[in-house]
Amino acid sequence: MTRDEPLPLDASLPPPPALATGALFLDLDGTLLDFAERPDAVVVEAGLRTALQRLHDARDGALALLSGRPLQQIDALLALPHAAAAGLHGAQLRRPDGHVSVLRPDPAHLERLRAHARALVAGLPGVLLEDKGAALALHYRNVPDAETAVRRAADDLLQVAGAGFALQPGNRVVEIKPAGVDKGTALLALMQAPPFAGRVPWMLGDDFTDEHAFEQANRLGGISVIVGARRPTRARHALADPAAVRRWLAALAASTPPENR
Repeated sequence: MTRDEPLPLDASLPPPPALATGALFLDLDGTLLDFAERPDAVVVEAGLRTALQRLHDARDGALALLSGRPLQQIDALLALPHAAAAGLHGAQLRRPDGHVSVLRPDPAHLERLRAHARALVAGLPGVLLEDKGAALALHYRNVPDAETAVRRAADDLLQVAGAGFALQPGNRVVEIKPAGVDKGTALLALMQAPPFAGRVPWMLGDDFTDEHAFEQANRLGGISVIVGARRPTRARHALADPAAVRRWLAALAASTPPENR
């Protein structure tokens, strides 16, 4: 099977590694959380925070959240402020020791970019502009027919932004973010330090934004899991939807020996 060959949605996952040898890398939207009409309208299912905390503690902290959301939003949603995490697709990186590194584009340049984005979106009814600080996202979830126009607008924004930025397409969204970082670089950086170093990475994600992390997990001999029906993908295993991910995580947390919780 080639790396890009579609996998069936019921593709079985290998047995999870022992507590001392596995590391979990988890995307949020579309993986842990079901999509909503607006990013601020997502619902965190009861029990998810508890399961993640148990899995984080049982693996001595070898659990990381990789998201396009800012770190502040990740923490507000999942209440794991001490967990390793990558926000804004790696432009923000919190290491296991709590150190946070942040790429900070020039504020004046960002404000010009925001103004240009607001003007573009004003001509695109139904498209939502999300200001993430160092990144901007154009959401067309509620107007899928606007995809072509949104992509043209994103190309226009990139011309204004210049070489320090890059486009990142996603699930009915196009983002403009700092260049040179992605979820793959974030996964690699975290895998170089305890408690991740020497473990087997498991990466679960659903979107184009997760492909870089799938590739790096594969390269490190780990497990890559696509969530949902999107194909082709570099992932080598599949789960049907976020509900299946939450069930898998809940079962994994429940199987954790009490002394490791």
